[in-house]
Amino acid sequence: MLKLHFKDNRQPPIWVVEKLFSIGSASDNHLAIDDPEVAKHHAKILQENNKHILKDNNSQSGCFVNGQRITQREILPGDIIKLGHCEIIVLDPRSLADRPKDAYALPWRLVSDSSWLAGKQFILLPERSMVIGRGNQCDIVVPGTHLSRRHTEISIEGNHLRIKDLGSANGTFLNELRIDNATANNGDRLRLDVYTFRIVAPDLDDTKTRMRKPLDEISKPIERKLPSSEPKRWKTRPTSPGNRIEPIRRKGQRQAWLALAAAGIVAAAIVVFLLW
Repeated sequence: MLKLHFKDNRQPPIWVVEKLFSIGSASDNHLAIDDPEVAKHHAKILQENNKHILKDNNSQSGCFVNGQRITQREILPGDIIKLGHCEIIVLDPRSLADRPKDAYALPWRLVSDSSWLAGKQFILLPERSMVIGRGNQCDIVVPGTHLSRRHTEISIEGNHLRIKDLGSANGTFLNELRIDNATANNGDRLRLDVYTFRIVAPDLDDTKTRMRKPLDEISKPIERKLPSSEPKRWKTRPTSPGNRIEPIRRKGQRQAWLALAAAGIVAAAIVVFLLW
């Protein structure tokens, strides 16, 4: 199950519970969006084999997932859907079971998806809070002029994160809402001015959520072999008799050879007779 959160907060978040979830400007849709660029029946979300598939209904303005136009694509927590002028963040509303902090298989992480930090992961320690800012004394240092020296503090509280703004000049935003002190869950998006991060919870077998791979894992360079300077050795097979070009033996040439041979024999006989 997914939850759709409007980036500009024009409408309350909505759950995707139907197997066929329709989106458009008409009032009979499960999600009705008042936008001149959104068609009456713009798109739909299908639930197939525990996957959520977004399909475009041949709309004029199209459907976009993470900035890429699509006709059909699986959507995952952290994705951003754009329909017309409207941007929708896909969230995973499932809460994790309360467990000891050291019981998780993998730690909480912040995965950056903006500017030069795209794809970089930051591990959150369970035993203490961590500070993000541009100061060298911070636990996570982001040397950007838009950040305060001590911008935001993050700590793990059981099944969620506690995020506190430390009086920053440009603010701390959770799912595009400016916050001072709030809780965050798996799939939420944290923004510190121009820097955005996707919150990824520990991977537990009973509540594992599939997320998209970071950009640095997807776009790996392809190794190409350099051309060899050694001469090529071609392997060939003899052609069949029908494909071979046989030498042409002319009838006149054969008769000439026979005549020369006969003349040689006669000359040898004459020489032997005279010497006798």
